[in-house]
Amino acid sequence: MKALSENTWAQLRHGVKVGLASVLAYVVAYLIGIPYGYWAVITTVIVMQVHVADSLRMGVYRFTGTALGAGMGIVMILLLPPTPLYTLIGIFVGTGVCAYMTRYNAKFRMAAITVSIVFLTSLGEEGRIGFTLFRVAEIGIGVLSAVLVSVLVWPSRAGEKLRARLKKQYDALADSYELILNHFLDRQKMADPDLLFDLEKDIRKNVDVFHSVYAMERRLFRDDVALLSLQVTVLRSALERVQGMLILLNDLNGDGFDIIMTPELRELCRVSTDALRALGSGAPHDRHGLAAAVVASEERFYELRRQGVTGRFDVRRLFQVLGFINAAQHLGEYLLDALNNPEMSREG
Repeated sequence: MKALSENTWAQLRHGVKVGLASVLAYVVAYLIGIPYGYWAVITTVIVMQVHVADSLRMGVYRFTGTALGAGMGIVMILLLPPTPLYTLIGIFVGTGVCAYMTRYNAKFRMAAITVSIVFLTSLGEEGRIGFTLFRVAEIGIGVLSAVLVSVLVWPSRAGEKLRARLKKQYDALADSYELILNHFLDRQKMADPDLLFDLEKDIRKNVDVFHSVYAMERRLFRDDVALLSLQVTVLRSALERVQGMLILLNDLNGDGFDIIMTPELRELCRVSTDALRALGSGAPHDRHGLAAAVVASEERFYELRRQGVTGRFDVRRLFQVLGFINAAQHLGEYLLDALNNPEMSREG
């Protein structure tokens, strides 16, 4: 119920913002003296998105595509007489060229729409070039109105969305890692092989959200893109390591063994999951406990190997147990390196 009310509130805010931007675009177009202000309003509705980064991206796409199409339309107006035959030729050439150019840049899709509009709607108008330039001005007013309202009124930022996603995903990965380790210590009991499937699919989307922040929002807001980049990268790598441990756990069926290193591994898991949660929140974290747990597990491992304890395992079980323990140690070392990154040492 809480999630539903938050989503409803977000959509209400978005609706109010679209309305404000539309009114602003129409008023500005009217004050400037542009006769067809509805194009400004239409552009505002198209450009305005829920998140600031998406509005900026759509605004750049819309305006640059319009400028390209308007430029092509002006060339066609200058070269082709306003007769039915040349009008058909102009439509064919203008839209065809733009459609072909989309292979190089998606903005030409918008250009194809614009060249059609300005070339056809200006037919019969006096001063067709001036008519076309008015359309570009209207589009510019619409884009600017949408961007201003998106940035200044209840800005919904992709950076904030990404930080919330990362915290949730790090917590989920920490929970899954703890579950996998508990299964391993419970005589290598198999876990759900699809345990990490949904999380992996969700994590893949982080790169696109980060690119939105890096390409657009960082120019307007003080997002710590270096920290966000570190969080995205570490999460993906940590997930791959935990996935490897899940595969090792499920590699063999049958009765397993009690693990002598259980205390050391439980401690290593505890401090590793604490590190994951700290990385997810982006807050500085005491690294000494993790460093000590990594060292303790390695020393205990070498001690047991010298004592010949591993001789009780057959070859395949030996590979499973040693591989799992080694993967847990490497995960701890990797998280320790991440926590030592300067981006994780910054306050606030």
